[in-house]
Amino acid sequence: MLERGRAVAPAIHLVRVSKRFGATVAVSEIDLAVHPGELVAAVGPDGAGKTTLARLAAGVLAPSAGRVEPDPRGRVGYLSGRFSLYPDLTVWENLTFLARLNGMAPGAVEAEAGRLLQWTGLLPFRGRLAGQLSGGMRQKLALACAVIHRPPLLVLDEPTTGVDPVARAELWELLRHQAAEGRAVLITTPYLDEGESCHRVALLYRGRLLAAGSPAALKARFPFQTAVLIPADGQWRRRALALAAAHQLPGVRWAYPLGAGVRVALEPGLSPVPPPGYRLVPSAPNLEDVYVWLSEGDGRSDAAGRGEGTSRGGGRPDRQQLDRRWHGRWWHSWRWHGRRWHGPYGPDGQGEVPAR
Repeated sequence: MLERGRAVAPAIHLVRVSKRFGATVAVSEIDLAVHPGELVAAVGPDGAGKTTLARLAAGVLAPSAGRVEPDPRGRVGYLSGRFSLYPDLTVWENLTFLARLNGMAPGAVEAEAGRLLQWTGLLPFRGRLAGQLSGGMRQKLALACAVIHRPPLLVLDEPTTGVDPVARAELWELLRHQAAEGRAVLITTPYLDEGESCHRVALLYRGRLLAAGSPAALKARFPFQTAVLIPADGQWRRRALALAAAHQLPGVRWAYPLGAGVRVALEPGLSPVPPPGYRLVPSAPNLEDVYVWLSEGDGRSDAAGRGEGTSRGGGRPDRQQLDRRWHGRWWHSWRWHGRRWHGPYGPDGQGEVPAR
């Protein structure tokens, strides 16, 4: 990475890192660097190796092969994938305790804790027990605890999973602020759309790095045209049949449900006519399209030929797994009433979870 014409050393560099747990290879020969002021997302479905990668980058785990440079211990703020603060301590007590644990001078603790509570919007809740916070508030507190000693490196394991959309947007604003202050930020997430907010994205699949680069660079490599097939009349009956209709299109590479329609990837240069009763709306490629292309093997040899961050192996993904697991945020276990899905939705505190 260059900064004003000079090379800047990475805050963390995983050099051909692998991690085994018995016979299981959780991470295989991953090479990834994060520089100061950079926000990098490691993205992939369950079992991709995200949590193992985060623990290696934070120094929580030692690699089975390869190395992590420089040693992150003592210079990292780490947020684990599960809430790991003290539920019986207040917001203020958690924050000040972690500050002292990280060696902050007693005179600086209260001022910095107050600044962070103001920054995260948690100041009105400083006296509330951490165990009584909503999911979004817990993650904000965990982030404040991770940065209170002002580390040069932040490693955050799925900080937005299970967080409502409002809190999720607020967390991302806080993360961008950390990068703008010059910290190197490595975040793991199962949500490809979150990669759009990052300087670079590392696409993981079954413990291997498929590719890494800026969102724009990754999407520019995508060789197919994309569109959304939707019912012309909006009827729910046609929506249910849209996936089958999409596979009738000439040159279709894949199709998966997306909202009210079906997203399709088509061979370039074609002008397919949609089936009767449907419209085909052109759409720009997104990171999800790139991920499916790379994980199916079509793009891996292309990436390797370009000398980009990628590693081979892992086999072809199961199509049903991609459709129902990777795109699982559209397959909710809510009740079916007539022909429509119904489910409670809203930010923290809106009453989606019934009182017991």
